[in-house]
Amino acid sequence: MKKYILKVLLLASVCLIWIPISLFFIAPQYAHSYNASFIDKINRLENIHSPKIVLAGNSNLAFGIQSNLIEEELGMPVVNLGLHGGLGNAFHERMPLFNLTKGDIIVLSHLTYDDDDKILDPELALLTVENYFHFWKIFRAKDYPGIILSLPKYAFKCIARYLGKDNDDSPTPTCYAREAFNKYGDNIFPRNVEAGESEPCLLHSGVNSVCMKRINKLYKFCKSKGVSLVIAGVPILSGLEGFDLDEYVQFQQKIEEHAECPLVSDFTNYIFDKKYFYASNLHLTNEGAKLRTEQLIKDLKKYMESKEK
Repeated sequence: MKKYILKVLLLASVCLIWIPISLFFIAPQYAHSYNASFIDKINRLENIHSPKIVLAGNSNLAFGIQSNLIEEELGMPVVNLGLHGGLGNAFHERMPLFNLTKGDIIVLSHLTYDDDDKILDPELALLTVENYFHFWKIFRAKDYPGIILSLPKYAFKCIARYLGKDNDDSPTPTCYAREAFNKYGDNIFPRNVEAGESEPCLLHSGVNSVCMKRINKLYKFCKSKGVSLVIAGVPILSGLEGFDLDEYVQFQQKIEEHAECPLVSDFTNYIFDKKYFYASNLHLTNEGAKLRTEQLIKDLKKYMESKEK
C-alpha cells in the first residue's frame, strides 16, 4: 500500500510541478531539430495571404520537392509542409488549416491511405509543437488523451536535456536539422548519394474507409472556403526484388474509387530508379527531387487548365 501511495504522489508531483516547469520555463529544448521546421513552415503559411500551393504529407515531400520550380512555373507562392511520417496522415492534413485562403490548392501526398485516424506518435507531436501554444490547435479533441499521457515523458526529456552536459541544441550540419530547410519548407541539405540497398518498396499498404472519410470531409470543408484539395503521387522506388507495377496501379484505382477530391497524378509517372533515392525509399537526392517536382508541375498544370474550362 505504501508503494502504491508513493507512486501516486510521484505521478502527482510530475503532473503538478515538473510538467508546468518544463512547458513554461525550460521548453523549447528541440528548437533546432528536424521537426522544429514545423514552426517555420506554419509561419510561412500564415504570412501568405494570396492564393498559394500548399504541399501536405510526410518526409517524401520534405526530401522530394524543389518548391521554387513550382512557384516559377505556376506563378503561385508555395509552402512545403512535408514533415515526419511518425506524426500520421491526420496531423499532416490539419497543417494547411492554419491559413486557408480562397484560391489555394492543397496537394496531399501520402504514402498510404489506410490509417486509423490517430496521431501515430503523440510524444513526437509534443516534441514538434513544444510550448508554442498557438500551434496546439492542430490537435483535435480526440488527440488530447494521447498528448496528455505523453506529457510526463516529454517533461523529463526536456529537463534531462536542459541539465545534461550535452544540452547544446545548436545547429548541426545534418539533413535532420531545422537549418537544413529553406524558406519554402524544402530540405536542401546536399543529397547526392545513392540509397544503395534499401528495404522493399512495397509500402503502399492500401486504402480504408476511415482515412478516406476524413479526407472527403476535409475536401468538402476546403471547397466551402473556395480552396481546392487534390491528391498527388509519391516517389516509387523501382528495380528492387518484389516490385510489382500492378500493385501501384490497383492502389491508385482504390484511391480514385473512394476519394471525392481529384487525383491529379498517374502514380506510374513517379517511378524512379534507385540512383535518385537518398538513404530511404521515400527520400530523393537533389536530382531526384528535381525530376519529381517537374512531374508534379505537369500534373498541376493539367489540373489547373481543366478548372479553367
